[in-house]
Amino acid sequence: MASSVSIGRSLAVTNLFDAKKAAVKDRQSRLQSDRERGDASGTWTSVQRTKPPALERGPQQTSSRSRHSLTPFGGPPSAAAQARRQAVVPPRIKAGSHYKQSCLPVNERDPELLQIELNAGRIYRKEEFRPGMIIRGILHEQDYIAASSGSNITITDRNRTESRYGPICTKWRKMIVLCIYQDHYSAIPLFTHNGNGLMYKKKPEEFISIKDHRARADVPPQNRHGYLVTEKINHGIDLFNVKSTAHVTYALARKYDLPIIKEGSLTRDSLNHLITLFNYYAPRHEQPRR
Repeated sequence: MASSVSIGRSLAVTNLFDAKKAAVKDRQSRLQSDRERGDASGTWTSVQRTKPPALERGPQQTSSRSRHSLTPFGGPPSAAAQARRQAVVPPRIKAGSHYKQSCLPVNERDPELLQIELNAGRIYRKEEFRPGMIIRGILHEQDYIAASSGSNITITDRNRTESRYGPICTKWRKMIVLCIYQDHYSAIPLFTHNGNGLMYKKKPEEFISIKDHRARADVPPQNRHGYLVTEKINHGIDLFNVKSTAHVTYALARKYDLPIIKEGSLTRDSLNHLITLFNYYAPRHEQPRR
């Protein structure tokens, strides 16, 4: 009885093994036939192993803040963290500003820094001019010393040019844009008077000192009007001479298509102070002698 049970179990195991073997062989034959049909038609008809389809997601919410501005906890960095970062990484004025622009490849040069370096100037659109903007432009004036005295005192001056009408003095002159008009603007020129300031001026009240906010020396103003103070000076501009003064009553008219160098701007209070002085002194011209 026991032997008949063991024989039955062995036969059942053998039949199960044969069934599995037959199933595997049948599956392999079907796959082979599918491959043959696929090769003939240029497409696969059998089931391919593909990645599971991606889950459908709704619209992603984007943040205006950069991922670098977020902490590991998802919030903005603290004030202390920002202070530590600024202490370690000082703000850069402008990328590449510490390089000599003329030595850089043409496609890497900064146009504003290059024109300051070459002292060349550029033409800007009318919309870029603002009252209080400090510029540097080429100014041509008749050589008044030679014209009035007939002397050749400036004959060796490199800024002097001979013309058919007499000598012309040409210099780069700093100016402060005062008024904007349709075809031109008016600007107040700056003078150092050969480093003498207002020492020898008969009417010093028509001038006002200008102070570079970057200067460390505390120099007193040259008259009772106080200072015009700069608010922003572009990188690459030298410190203003401490004897620099704006000639309030000597406004110049200039076209927009003349090349200039943008140097910076005055503070709002200084601009208002300059306008007040101009409105006060400009109408107070001297009456002609009879």
